[in-house]
Amino acid sequence: MSMKQKFKNLLHTEHPQHEILALAMVGIGLLLISNDNYFFWPPFLVNFLNDDLIGGIFVVIGILIFKWAQSTSGKIYSNRNLLIIAAGLLAFASSAEFVLGVISHNPHMYMTGFVELIVMMFDFSIIGKSKKHNY
Repeated sequence: MSMKQKFKNLLHTEHPQHEILALAMVGIGLLLISNDNYFFWPPFLVNFLNDDLIGGIFVVIGILIFKWAQSTSGKIYSNRNLLIIAAGLLAFASSAEFVLGVISHNPHMYMTGFVELIVMMFDFSIIGKSKKHNY
């Protein structure tokens, strides 16, 4: 199989929305990993929230969603669990951005929180359209 065909097979999927969500999750995770001073409030959680583990969780979930979209088995329970975890992570990230925006009065934090909220709603739309049972 040629490299061109392999690349075409990589991009062809029956679940393009999952791949878009996966890329968003990986992007958020890489941003959090690369910035060791992203979170500055609440003061007692700063060290924990700025740990690379938080960003790493986003990256891992993004990769797992991407792998699910590329797989042929398409297990319903895996899809459901990954999408629910992604929604929880996005809810956390969006809430944190809005709180940090209120405290710091930085408009870019409101914008980021809004974008993460939109990605979470996109995730909910995928959940709503996904199979719920093995029929």
